[in-house]
Amino acid sequence: MILLRLLSSIWKTLSAPLPARLPGPGVLPAYVRMGRFASGAALEPRVDLLVRQLAAELAGCRWCIEHGLHRWRQAFLPIGELAALRYYAASPLFSSRERAALAFTEAVTRYAEGVGGIPDSVLAELRCHFSEQQVAALTEAVAGEHFFNPATGALGADARLGPAGPAAGGSAPGARRAARSGVRNLW
Repeated sequence: MILLRLLSSIWKTLSAPLPARLPGPGVLPAYVRMGRFASGAALEPRVDLLVRQLAAELAGCRWCIEHGLHRWRQAFLPIGELAALRYYAASPLFSSRERAALAFTEAVTRYAEGVGGIPDSVLAELRCHFSEQQVAALTEAVAGEHFFNPATGALGADARLGPAGPAAGGSAPGARRAARSGVRNLW
């Protein structure tokens, strides 16, 4: 009889439907792996950094902006160029290749606002400077930044920046990340 009860309880346990699991801390490692996906390897590091930073700024992702500033400093690149990023079309700091990538970044960011998709002139200029593999890598970089904006905000990881912000050339005095955020220490 005892054996029958034991087998019966094991059977009930094995045949019972699994409880619905809510995403928890186990989601964060997958989130990190997605963020480290390196299709940007088809791009020069400087172009990749410029494109991701402009996409983050246009998306308004404060965490992404701060993270881009961190990556920019790790590459020992001049911070003044980040301040000129929004004015890339008129700035002599960027090559025609970088301007084409940044114009594409802006067009992809504003894709939903435009009628008819990305302007043909932007695509033509981009294809003069980049291969199809590089265009795909640029698209992934911009789309990735736009993915992380709502995700980091929902996780409470948006940084609270001072009025100048990192792209204005300062290190954002008083910048901090939200408390108890699982994302704040990933980089």
